[in-house]
Amino acid sequence: MNHKNMFFITGPIGSVKSSNQSFFNTLKAYLDEGYNVYHFAFYSKNNKKYDNSYFDNYDNYKFIGISSFLDSFRNLKKLIKIKKQNNKQYKIPEPNQIVMPESEVNKFHFIFSKIYTLFETIRVILYSMFIKPDIIYSYEVFSVKTGKIISNLYKIPFVKRFQGTFIDYKNIESKRTKFHKKAYEIKSNLVVIANDGTKGDKVLKKLGFENEQILFILNGLDERIKKEVESNQIETLRNKITNNKDYFIMGIFNRFYPFKRIDRAIYLLKQAIDEELNPLLLIGGLGGPTQESVKQYAKNLQVDNNIIWLGQIKYEKMIEYYSICDTVLILNDYANTGNQVIETAYLNIPTIATDDENNSEILNYENMYYIKPENFSEEAILKLKEIKNNLLYNLNREKNEQILFWNERMKIEIQKVNTLIKK
Repeated sequence: MNHKNMFFITGPIGSVKSSNQSFFNTLKAYLDEGYNVYHFAFYSKNNKKYDNSYFDNYDNYKFIGISSFLDSFRNLKKLIKIKKQNNKQYKIPEPNQIVMPESEVNKFHFIFSKIYTLFETIRVILYSMFIKPDIIYSYEVFSVKTGKIISNLYKIPFVKRFQGTFIDYKNIESKRTKFHKKAYEIKSNLVVIANDGTKGDKVLKKLGFENEQILFILNGLDERIKKEVESNQIETLRNKITNNKDYFIMGIFNRFYPFKRIDRAIYLLKQAIDEELNPLLLIGGLGGPTQESVKQYAKNLQVDNNIIWLGQIKYEKMIEYYSICDTVLILNDYANTGNQVIETAYLNIPTIATDDENNSEILNYENMYYIKPENFSEEAILKLKEIKNNLLYNLNREKNEQILFWNERMKIEIQKVNTLIKK
């Protein structure tokens, strides 16, 4: 077993109850490997958004968070921001229009970043007086500067980890992503970045990182997705949602953000109704700034009677919701090689996904129906009709076993980190 000390610095990033398998499985893998993980986080253990209970079972895990009082102030700021976002009306784009993400960073984030870096650096230095770290691991942008300072101070290896990037590799000097670029360009011994369709490897190479300093890798599958769902469970959940056994069920499970394109699912639903496919659309996921606009769009198209708004779904339940769907929709304009497309590819569930020029190459399976986002209104309905006409095939869901699970994917990363420590 490896008993090295890792200072795992994550800022406001953590194990969220409803999502973030990347974070959960990264932390789990290092604990299972035997690392003594000291987790420096900018949230309280009592914060209901996060769930650290799984990690508390490890003797080699130490959570170092903030007070509930400080956390309540942080959450108040976020609540005010969300309320403002949800009250804002967004114009629904045309289905064939491409909507690229905009950085959500504002002046508050710049100020917070400076205060947080000072706060976290002092806190980590105080801890390092008693526990000497063997490796510094900074998870996402807020924690990078502190990680670099501590690494330089103790002359120990430094790893940065990103779940993807907002930076356009064709325009890395954009002012909109300057905040992210500052974190990306800070030198480290290793940069781990998800191959999620955002082309983070090209960004890093433009910023001067060599191939051997970059681990550009597809996310893994969560072990919980292996759970076998019995036919009676599927029937029970389906009956809970609708009494109509003849519905052709479409599902989209995503946040309400502009580039996530929940509106496209609404448009496709309207087309499916017009084509008499007898569709029902399930919409599940966390809220976001486009939620009210999307709901109004559904009313405008007069399709809201064919929609079930599920709200937030716990990850453990996702396998059941996938299982009742005749097709899953993943319609992002950006970052469309993420966890969800990997999961539906593995489960062999018919999936209509917008092609990010990456997913169609590395997840080229029979159950994946890729469409060009600029041709959405023409292509998506044809794919949907093809899936409905092929329902017998849809029932034969043998898993695509070629995709790595997180434990296999993390072995690749941990091997590189172990090598850094030995050096």
